[in-house]
Amino acid sequence: MNNNTTFGDANYGFQAGVIHGSVHAEFHAPQERAETPPCPSIVIPFSRDLDFVDRGVTLEQGATVDQGTIADHVIQKCRRSGSRTALVGLGGVGKSQLAIEYAYRLREKSPETWVFWIHASNAARFEQSIRDIADCAKIYGRQNPKANILQLVYGWLHDKTNGPWVLILDNLDNAGFLTSTSGGIGGESGGGSESQAGEAENTGSRPLLSYIPHCQHGSILVTSRNRSAASELVEEADIIDVEPMNVKDAVTLFKKKFRQPISDDALGLVTTLVASLEYMPLAIVQAAAYISQRWPRCSIKQYLDNYQASDRKKAGLLSYEGGKLRRDAKAKNSILITWQISFDHI
Repeated sequence: MNNNTTFGDANYGFQAGVIHGSVHAEFHAPQERAETPPCPSIVIPFSRDLDFVDRGVTLEQGATVDQGTIADHVIQKCRRSGSRTALVGLGGVGKSQLAIEYAYRLREKSPETWVFWIHASNAARFEQSIRDIADCAKIYGRQNPKANILQLVYGWLHDKTNGPWVLILDNLDNAGFLTSTSGGIGGESGGGSESQAGEAENTGSRPLLSYIPHCQHGSILVTSRNRSAASELVEEADIIDVEPMNVKDAVTLFKKKFRQPISDDALGLVTTLVASLEYMPLAIVQAAAYISQRWPRCSIKQYLDNYQASDRKKAGLLSYEGGKLRRDAKAKNSILITWQISFDHI
């Protein structure tokens, strides 16, 4: 008996007769269609702070001229081809705010540059940020379940034809997860044209750090509480120490965030308050938010009196989490906890 099994282009058919023995069937999924490449964009999870207060760079020993602001300093270092720069300082000192402001200034000046924000507090969040980059840039092959997203993004970043880019690695307080080996995310393929469809060798033994490319058309900005962690990616000479604000800048920040008229008499209280808060931007923003939300039932003087009354009341005020902080939603946002985390990293 003749065995006859046929299928048409629409993937249906009929069988005539009986088939003896094994049957081998192959099904081929349609290839992923190439998408229209998007225009370069800024991909960060925070809006720009219109109340941003820049601050002067601490003069180096022997310096006799003004060295500009910290934001100017960041821009100067990051404009070098293939630069890697880090902002290092205590939690709440304003590192992420400086990085956000830099990102928006860069976007204004260089709209052809991609700006990507990477949450670098742990491996899971780092890898999710890499996935977000793949989706934003519509990298071919990312939808293949066997694709190694790390390798795809690495290859895309390394390709000069995709344009200049900046990676901002925020909250890299422990670089151990970057230097240890990783099993990769979302599959096992490497890079290249065919490997982007999921056909290359396994790259799971590579540390995550190796997926951050060194290339002349890409720059990296790191924020960290931990100098040694930042040093895993950045040369010591390219680390910018972020210190608390000076008196003038701290008072200006409070006035911008408070948004209520401040009399000349109360201005002296503001100066005392920001000094009590050790000129830390996060503490100042939260104090302004606390008073504003309770105004006029709570005045600047009442807040200051309570703050200075006892350690218990001070701790209660410092535990407040309020105001539009432009900080990682999963981070501890009270200045008290933020300081404790910083000390744990010292």
